[in-house]
Order: sequence, then structure tokens, then C-alpha cells
Amino acid sequence: MMHLTIVHYIFIIIFFLIFGLLAILSQRETNPKTRLSLTIVSFVVAFIGLIVSLLILDKYTKKGKLVSYTTSRDYNHEAVIIRGNIKNNGKFKISYCTLDIKIVNKVKRNKNKIFQYKTSSVSDMFKSNSYKKNYINTTVRAIENLKPRLTKSFTASVKIPSRFQDPRYFFHLVCH
Repeated sequence: MMHLTIVHYIFIIIFFLIFGLLAILSQRETNPKTRLSLTIVSFVVAFIGLIVSLLILDKYTKKGKLVSYTTSRDYNHEAVIIRGNIKNNGKFKISYCTLDIKIVNKVKRNKNKIFQYKTSSVSDMFKSNSYKKNYINTTVRAIENLKPRLTKSFTASVKIPSRFQDPRYFFHLVCH
């Protein structure tokens, strides 16, 4: 759920006033069916405008930044452990942040094939796929309840295949 700020509440009041004004203007219509349809249309327009404006406000009032991160390989569980810090650069509290993680394996090119992998386990040798994914996308919920101007640490574990020898990491932080 989104954490509402004073700016969000001001926009809610503005859109209720817009709906009220449109409803009053629709009452001037003498035909009851037309009056009802105008009231419903004014409600739908005000509701859609409110939702869009709240989402846009949420994007620009919640400013989180990935300050630092480190990665380490866990060979026992075939995973990467990502540890880092997220800072709230905005003036309002952040309810939660999700971190989109993309891990891309560095591909060695061969003259005959574009993607050449060495099998890393017995089960990989018997698979019929000639193409194996070269990347992993995942989303983790990194932090919750971050107050303005503070930094919080997080830890995430992402399973990766053992064939990933030299992975590259790409992050995208979204705060709500």
C-alpha cells in the first residue's frame, strides 16, 4: 500500500471538489437519464484523474537511491548474495522499495556459434536445449519504512546457474 503524504491528501481534496462541481453542473439537466449519465461520467473522470495524479505524485515524492552494493558468490547454494544500502533522498517517508536485479553472464564468442557454453553438471549434458538463457531477471523487496534522509541496508539472495562465470549486475530501484 502506498504511504500518503500531505501533497497526496491535497490532490484527493481537489479531485473531490472537481467531482462535486461536475455533479452540480450535471443537475441542471432536466432529463433524469441524461443527468444520471453525466453524474457517472463526472465520477469516472474524477476517479481516473485522481488515480493517475496519485501515481505520478508517488513517483516524484518518494526518492530512493542505491548508495552502494557488494556481491559475493555462494557456491553451496548456487546463488549470489547482494548486500547494499538504500538512501531516502526525499522529504517524505518511503513505505517500501523494490529492487529489480538483472544478472547477465559474460559470453565467450566462438567462430562457429554465437553462444558457446561448457556444461557444468551431469544433468546439463543431457538437456536437449541448444540455447540456454544468458541472463536472470528478478525483483526483491529490499527495504520497508525508510524515513527521510536516512539510509538502510538490505540483503538479497538470487539463484544463478553455475555456468555463470563472470556475471554483470544491473539494478533498478523503485520506491513507493
